[in-house]
Amino acid sequence: MVMVAWTAAAAVTGLWLLLLLALAAATRNPDVEAGPATANLAPQSPAVVDLITGGWRLCDEAVSATLLDLAARGVVGVEEIGPELSLVRMRRDPGGLRPYERLVYDHVRSLAVDGVVATGALAEGSRDLGRWWKSFRRKVITEAREQGLSRPRWSRAHATLLTAVAALPAAVIGVAANISDKDHEAGVGAAVVSFAGLLALMGRLNGERGTAEGARAAAHWLGVRAHLGTTGRFAEQPAASVTIWGRHLAYAAALGLAPRAVTSLPVGTPADDSRAWSDYGGMWHVVNVRYPSRLLWGRPPGSAVVRGLVAGWFTGFPTWVLLVAASAFGVWPDGLVVPAALAVGLAVAGPPILFALSDLTGPVTVEGQVVRLRRFRDGGKGGDNAKWTYWCAIDEGRAREVGAMCLSGEMWEPLREGDRVRAVAGRRTGWIRRIEVIEGSRLRNAASYDDTGEHLMDAPENLGEVRILPDPHADGPTDPDRTRPYRHRRRE
Repeated sequence: MVMVAWTAAAAVTGLWLLLLLALAAATRNPDVEAGPATANLAPQSPAVVDLITGGWRLCDEAVSATLLDLAARGVVGVEEIGPELSLVRMRRDPGGLRPYERLVYDHVRSLAVDGVVATGALAEGSRDLGRWWKSFRRKVITEAREQGLSRPRWSRAHATLLTAVAALPAAVIGVAANISDKDHEAGVGAAVVSFAGLLALMGRLNGERGTAEGARAAAHWLGVRAHLGTTGRFAEQPAASVTIWGRHLAYAAALGLAPRAVTSLPVGTPADDSRAWSDYGGMWHVVNVRYPSRLLWGRPPGSAVVRGLVAGWFTGFPTWVLLVAASAFGVWPDGLVVPAALAVGLAVAGPPILFALSDLTGPVTVEGQVVRLRRFRDGGKGGDNAKWTYWCAIDEGRAREVGAMCLSGEMWEPLREGDRVRAVAGRRTGWIRRIEVIEGSRLRNAASYDDTGEHLMDAPENLGEVRILPDPHADGPTDPDRTRPYRHRRRE
């Protein structure tokens, strides 16, 4: 009986999988063949072009291409000041921007100081980059759907059919599990788990797919790509060359032909932990951030003293044991056993204790701009038992390399990158005892962008990476420790 039940469950599940594969084959993206090479630019924006020519998956070039398009249209300017510094200058208040163009424009404006921001600093800001990117992507998809170029892979009829039919194998699996369990209590759990698994598999095969009109538009733009690929040497052009090439450079970026310009405009890229841009002192500059080893660094003075004593004990005691053995064989004088062991222990325990006492009696005041706030998991524990190390790097405007210092989670939490702060800290132990915000960061409200509601739209990211089941993070993948990079696909 048990064998029959599981055989029936396997058969019904197999039939559901065949239905899923049949619908997947029927709803695949249309084949696109490149049209004849042409210089004619169709009315689609660079971001929409990126979507339809990338297999209906939005690539990370789309954000940079959008900013280049804004520059080509005179909304902003891109100026190359030197080999290591280029600037984006806000030129005029634009009207009638598309929602995703407004998203990019507002981010650049939030970073600008007196209307100017370094191109390398475009990755800065206190955005939830996951939600920001999701909102950008869905706004682009909304426009593509409005133009008849794109649609969801699963229609409501497809999703309803697959969901309803999935209940059958789930029920049969539940019956089989119930028969197999001598207590007859496993059926409901097995049915729920199998039903959720089938829906998750359905979600993994979901995605945005092109229409016939979208395929025709993509063919045209692949023809434009062929033309641009033979002219202009766009791969070598910096972002500032948009003043010469205009919108052609923006479309070249969207089509994967201008990697140098795209890399120099990291709007959709997470900020580098170890390389920050600061405007402290009035001029944009790079600050290299170090995270020193925590052997003696980044600990409260009391903890440093205790660690020093423990380290002294665990080196001094084994040394005493070895010297006692050596003296027994006449290799080491008996009278020098204890003094030598004490000397070794004090040599190890002395530096951290002296550093801690020095910082307790003579702390320094550090004043500057917070350029990096990070927290890293301390050890291997996760979940509710996770322990974190909290780091804060402050640019004082005197050096291009800054050593991040540690502080408590209570002090770290209310801080934001860009805050002007005054901190009382120990230079030798790297521990911040007190910190106050002198001037709040202008980036504190950068995440409060105007979201026009596209984040509520059912727009799966791409084939093989989406879910039908409700997303527990409906507003986008939030990064609680502000360290995890949010990555999306780069065009090959």
